[in-house]
Amino acid sequence: MQETLLVIITDRLSHIIAKGELIDRYYNPGGLFKHVHILMTNDDKPDIEALQRTVGDAKLTLHNLPSGMSLLAKTLWRPFLLKKWAEQGIELAKEIKPQLVRCYGNFLNGYIGARIREELNIPLFVSLHTQPDATRSRTEVGFKTQVFYHLSKALEKYTLKYADKVSCVYGSIVDYARNRGVKNPITAYNVINSGPLSRKQSYCSKSPLQILYVGRLIPAKNPENIIKGMQGKNVELTIVGSGTKEIEMKKLSSTLGLNDKIHFIPALTNDELCRTMHEYDIFAGHSQYSELPKTVLEASLCGLPILVNSRKGKAVPEYKNGWAMLVDDSPEGYSKGIDFFSNEDNRKKFGEMAAKYADSHWNPNHAESVFTEIHRTLTNS
Repeated sequence: MQETLLVIITDRLSHIIAKGELIDRYYNPGGLFKHVHILMTNDDKPDIEALQRTVGDAKLTLHNLPSGMSLLAKTLWRPFLLKKWAEQGIELAKEIKPQLVRCYGNFLNGYIGARIREELNIPLFVSLHTQPDATRSRTEVGFKTQVFYHLSKALEKYTLKYADKVSCVYGSIVDYARNRGVKNPITAYNVINSGPLSRKQSYCSKSPLQILYVGRLIPAKNPENIIKGMQGKNVELTIVGSGTKEIEMKKLSSTLGLNDKIHFIPALTNDELCRTMHEYDIFAGHSQYSELPKTVLEASLCGLPILVNSRKGKAVPEYKNGWAMLVDDSPEGYSKGIDFFSNEDNRKKFGEMAAKYADSHWNPNHAESVFTEIHRTLTNS
């Protein structure tokens, strides 16, 4: 067992606790370290007892290095102007003497990790969870987000320059990493909440057919075409999620006379969602993002047949092997997909294919072992 790990994140952990999305040993894969320090680049004060499960049996210590608008105004997130701010992170590393620094993302947190690597020669492991270049090119993204990603470019490059190992939680991120100079990025899927997941045992359906949609209700990721594709069919749709398109989706349901067939649930804890997922007949998703949605990871592990849209531009790499049913991003496309999955044999075939692919690529035990081995190799080096 190794001694000390320093994790640096931008997330507000209190929000993750509130959403019920904590994952065992997420910040200490394999329980490899005796002591885990989590440094947050914000002023969040999460419940440390609730977070204990994320580090296993390790001693957990929390730290804050707030950033905020004042830092943005002073530095515009230019690396050379952020050095004084990052000194606090370097001093923390000198005090706790970690064998490894782990950064989830390559933004302000990654910059601190890179400065520690630069000054103290402590190995740095960076996992990438988004594709910033794709976000920057997306016209429907809000102005505030566009500014954030525009200013973060220099931080992203600086972080990856000093990282000893870079992993991408989805295949679509690999090209971004390579374009930023990473020589050997690997795809290592995010560890997800395995405890409550149940494998689907039967594909027979009690009429009407039950469809599940989980996701943010925002322009590039909403169930509009799924709703329109339901018309005239003996199906029910449960929508779990909220966002800027929520009111519009409810109005659409009403206009089409589908209020009795569509159930809106603004939020569920991840435990509750995973516990009930296998009870549905189909998982239907919609996204124009290049990343594979986390909810598809969960649904596929349950053995649910997956119905999703083909995205504009470059295809999602994980779908290339045909284990999910891809349809045109239109009401007609989803309508045909629903008709296809109205057949029990088709549901069984695609459900079993999804489960097989998921088990071989992002089974939680396998995913955790991959990260454990990366941590072990870097600390031993």
